[in-house]
Formats: sequence, C-alpha cells, structure tokens
Amino acid sequence: MQRNLVLVVHGIGEQKAGQTLDALTGGAIRELGLPGPVESRVEMIAEDRPDERQLHLFPCHIRRTVLPAAVAGCGQDQDVLAAEVHWSDLSPAPRGPLSTGFDLLRTVLTLGYLALDNVAQGRQAAHRWIRALVHLFVWIFYALIAPMNALLLLGSILMLTDRFVIRIGPDTLHGATLMAILGAIAAVLYLGWRSRLRRPRTSYLERCFMSGIGGLGVLILIAAMSVRLALPARPDLAVIDLNNPQAYVPAIPSPPPLWLDWLRRTSCNSIELTACWNPAYQDIAALLWAFSMLMALTWLVAVAILLVMFAISAVLDIGVWRTLAVAGAALAVMLAIQLAPGPWHLTLLMALLIAAGAVFARQLAFRDADPIGRLTRLFGRRARIYLPICNAMLFLWMLISAAIWSIFAELIGRIDGPQGGQSLLSQLYTDYSVLATSTMSYIVFGVAALIVAGVVPLLIRQRRKEALALDPESWLDVWCGRLILNPVLNLLLMVLILWIAFGGALQAVRTAFEVLDIDYRPWNSDTLLGGLIRFHETVRSYNPMAIALVGLAGVAAYRAADFVSAALGVARDISVYSARTLAFSPDTPQGHSVYATRQRIKARFHTVLAHLSRQYPHDRLIVIAHSQGTVIAAQALLEGAAPEKPTSLVTMGSPLTHIYGQYFARGFDMADLPDRLVRWINIYRCDDFVGTTVQLPGDRVENHRVAPGGHTGYWTDAQVWQTVRSVLRDA
Repeated sequence: MQRNLVLVVHGIGEQKAGQTLDALTGGAIRELGLPGPVESRVEMIAEDRPDERQLHLFPCHIRRTVLPAAVAGCGQDQDVLAAEVHWSDLSPAPRGPLSTGFDLLRTVLTLGYLALDNVAQGRQAAHRWIRALVHLFVWIFYALIAPMNALLLLGSILMLTDRFVIRIGPDTLHGATLMAILGAIAAVLYLGWRSRLRRPRTSYLERCFMSGIGGLGVLILIAAMSVRLALPARPDLAVIDLNNPQAYVPAIPSPPPLWLDWLRRTSCNSIELTACWNPAYQDIAALLWAFSMLMALTWLVAVAILLVMFAISAVLDIGVWRTLAVAGAALAVMLAIQLAPGPWHLTLLMALLIAAGAVFARQLAFRDADPIGRLTRLFGRRARIYLPICNAMLFLWMLISAAIWSIFAELIGRIDGPQGGQSLLSQLYTDYSVLATSTMSYIVFGVAALIVAGVVPLLIRQRRKEALALDPESWLDVWCGRLILNPVLNLLLMVLILWIAFGGALQAVRTAFEVLDIDYRPWNSDTLLGGLIRFHETVRSYNPMAIALVGLAGVAAYRAADFVSAALGVARDISVYSARTLAFSPDTPQGHSVYATRQRIKARFHTVLAHLSRQYPHDRLIVIAHSQGTVIAAQALLEGAAPEKPTSLVTMGSPLTHIYGQYFARGFDMADLPDRLVRWINIYRCDDFVGTTVQLPGDRVENHRVAPGGHTGYWTDAQVWQTVRSVLRDA
C-alpha cells in the first residue's frame, strides 16, 4: 500500500479551521466515489517562536482514508493522510462597527506596502525619483495624514469635557491649556509605546504612525503653551484714582502679542467661526484653524507628489512631447467643459469631442493595423502599479474618513442635546466641517464615474466569458479579464485624483484670498479664474446631497459591520502578507526589513509538514492550494529544504505569475520550483478574475482550463473533479 501525505492550503477570506479540508474531503467522496470510512482528528501544533515565552498554538485538522486501487486507478491501494495548513487567524476580522471602521482605514493604509514592493521588486528597477516619491507619499500617509486624523478624534473626545466635566473659560480651563493637554497625551502615548509596547516585529506602518503621533503631539504642545504663556497669568488689577479713592476704574486688558492677534484675526476672518463668538473659545479655535491649514497643506503635497509621479511615469513611457500633448489636450478639454456657458454649449462641445475622437481613431487605424493592440501594449500590460495603488489610497481614505466623520457629527449632535450648538465640540465641528466637506461632491461624482466605468468591463466579461483566458495578450483578457488590476479603472483613478485635486486647489485659492484679505469678487466674473470658481460653486452646490449619500453609506456600513468586515478579508489578507517591519527603504532590499507575517505563515507550512512527517512516514507528498494559498505553498516549497519525497503541487485559481510574478517579480520568481517537483498541475476557470494560467520558462506547468464559475468553489466543483479524474487517469 502506498502512503500519501496531502497538505491543503486555503486562500484568502474568513476561512474557519478545517473548512477547506472538509470541502476537499466531501468533494472527493462524492466525485471520486470514496468508500470510506474517513477518520477525523484535530491536533494543536505549536509555532516555532523561540523568542516568546508563551506558546502559540494553531489547529491542524487531519483526515485519513484508504483509496482502493480501482478507485485511484493505480496498481495498489492508496493510504491518504490529508491535513490543512490554517493561517487565516493571523489576519482576523474585527468585531463591531468601531473596530470595522478602523480596520477599513488600516486596510487602505496598508495598500502602501504593495506600492513600496512594486517599485522595489519589479522586474526592472524603477527610476530613483519614482522610488523616492513613492516612499515619500506612503510616509506622508503613515506619519502625517493618519496621525492627524487620530489626533482630531482624540481631541474631539477631550473637548467633550466642556459638556460633561468642566466648562472651558478664562476662570476654569483655558482652551490653549486643553490643547496642550492633548499634545502632552500624544507625546506620552508615543513614549510609552516606544519604551514598553514596541516589539521587534512591529510593522513599518505602526512605527511611522506612532512617530507621527509623537511628533505632532510635541508640535501641538509647543504651540498651545506658546499661546498660553503669551496671555497674562491673572486678570489685570483695577486702577485706583488717587483723587477719589472710593472710585475704581476698570482695568484695560493687556493687548495680546502681535503674532497671537494676527492668528486670532486670520482664523476668525477666514471663515465664519461660531467658536469666535465666545471669547473663551477664541484661542482654541485659532489653534484648530492652524492645524486644519496644516492638514490641507499636507493633502495638497500628497496630490502634488501624485502628479509628479504621473508626469515622470508618462515621460518614461511615451516621451516628453507626447506627454505634453496628452496633458495639454486633457487640460484643454477639462477647461472647455468647465467654462461652457450653458447645457447646449456643453452638449455641442461633447459632440465635437466625440467626433474628434472618432477621426483620431480612424487615422490611427490607417497607420496601424491593430490600434487596440497598440493601446493594449502601451497601457494594459504594465509592470508598474504603484501609481494606481497610491491613487486608490488617497481616494478611498477621503471617502471612508468622510463617512466616519459624518457619523461622528451625527453622534455629536445627539450628545449635545435637543438645543444643540452649545458645547465647544459642536461649535468647532460646525465651523470646520465646511472645510472637511468642501470637496465631498467631487468625491461622490468620482465614485459614480468609477462605478459606471467598472460596469462596462464587467458586462463584457459576462457576455464573452467563454472566450476569456484563451490568449493572455489579447485585448479581451487585458482590458476585461481582470477586474482587480483593470487598466481602465487604473487610468480612471488618476483622472479622479486630478478631478478632486481641482476642487481642492480652487478651495485652497479661495481660502488663501480670504486669509490674505484679497477682494477678488469684483474682477473674477469675466476671467478664467472666475469661470473656474463658478464651476466650482456649481459642483459644491451638490454638497448637501453628497454629504447625505456618504452619511447613508456610513450608516449602512455601521449597520452591516459584520458583512463589511468579512468583505474586507480579501484586501486584509493580501496587505498582511505584504506588510514589512522596521524602517523600509526601497533602495536597500537586503536591509533589516522583513515580512514578519509572511514568514510566520510559511513557517506554519513547514511546521505542519515536519510534524506529520514524524507521525506518518509517507512515500510521496501532494500539496493542494487555492488562490493566495498557491502563493504560500509555492514560496514555502521553494525556500525550504529540498523535499525528501517525490512532491506534486496542485494549484487552483492561482495569481502566482500574472499578479505576484508580474508586479513583484524579484520576490516571487518561481522558475526553479518545477525542478523540485515531480508534477505541477494548475486548474483555472476561464472567467476567474484572480487566477489564471501559471506561466514559467519551459512550459513545465500543466494548465487545465475549466468552464466559467468565478474564483470561489473550486473544491466542490464537479468540472474541477472531472479534470482531476482525467489527470489521475493519465498518470
């Protein structure tokens, strides 16, 4: 009797321990006609983590049965011991609406790891300016934008003291003192984390985030103490009239320093601050105004970095003159649309643009026999995805944070009672929500455009799914075969960032004019700036509707937190697998940075294999994996010691070579893996939007295409089992 050890590695998502192994066993019983019985047991295996005191145990589900020779199609009976390598518990789903909201933001932030790896591990070295800009953009997100939002949340909680603990005012707790307390708390949190909680495996995200918390906390503390020390420690005494000792003349308050007076006037004149009406709130309103200006400047810098990356990338791809021509044409179209006097002019302009596009396409067809193929080669099969990822980070963060703050505003309104507007927090939120939501309508219109554009390749996929995955280089596969890395959506993301940047820039110009007290209204009506501002005001008029839609989306996400949490499992598992520790530099791939969670997952694979090999001496090893599990299994088999027994690998719905191998080629080069295997069988569905063929030099992988069915359900698919039976019969 031949003894077979089978290891099963599940894919992404909220997989329960033993779930994948049970699906495999049930499918084998039904489709292969296993007579049984199937023995079942669960063992708790300790991870190999010698640097920690407590043992970390994870469940290993094991099934054992015997396949008669007639069923297996072999000359002898087959004893099979199957076990699951479980790893989804290393990226658990959050529980509850609050944890889900923070997990949403964290998942958006961890997309930055993919951008860093793309420029560091691509097939060709990225330009040094691109590497530096991607690193700077991700750092701005980790160390500035995220900590700023966290401090706003912490400050909002502290400002509730004005409602429940102590009234803020000159005779009780000064507003600048409250801000100083906020900065001190942030600095203490950073020092406590650095001295007590930081671990060697702390991720780059956590390190940058906590450093940003500490640095911004010190900055807030210094600014608040400067304001507080600039004010008199006690009220001035009354002046005594020597000619009439019984009469007291009220004292004239000491004027504040010039810089503090300028800060107060500028903040209260820039927008109609409700908090400025209350003298007790003026200084804290001024400090918050300065903090808001710093946040707006940070956002503008992030958008400027994206624009520079886009310009450098375009110049490297198509040259300087073509880049200027494309950018000039796009800018001219945007300005023409925005400056159209009325709907009839806009309709005529759109018709002219469509006609010009048709003429251009016809001329391109005359010059090139395959214009779609040319565009596909230019935009479709690119090895760089850092720009779409950075665009998605900016876009999703704005959308999700806006939804969270909308919910928070509703919560503050409920806490403040039926009269409303009395507490410091509610007044400040009334003041600054205008700044936070000034581009909300731009975001909502952008989301609508993204959804509409995403429906088009989806419909094409649905109508022509039988023709997918026949030619990886065809326009159908490149433009419609993949929804996650679709080039249409990637290009649209850049356009949307430009669209939102336009709204933010105009709002910044208006704010700058108001801060500098420049009266631009009398001369702006007949100028380019005036026309753009009119367009900006038209778009902003939809802000109430946009805020309502975002608020409804936030409430829906709050009500369906468990569903949102489970749906996030895909992005969460991928980002966790790509998360690095220590300070990551794109120019030093062999530095101190490591993939802690990735190494831990692969260590589990080797631990399960070694544990069962001691218990069950076997004649051959068979590894079966799905989706992300195929990446884990392939890396574990390649990086570990050479297998002592004949080893076969079966992959299903694998993104190994066309996603990981294309965008992170240096870290996922599997060219040497077939030398360690007796056989590598890859099964894929033609309409699988994640997995497809595994292409390696020498065609040493057996790719088997099955009927449409999407990305899930491979383990129990009758068509997949038909392929397995044919493969066994051929063997």
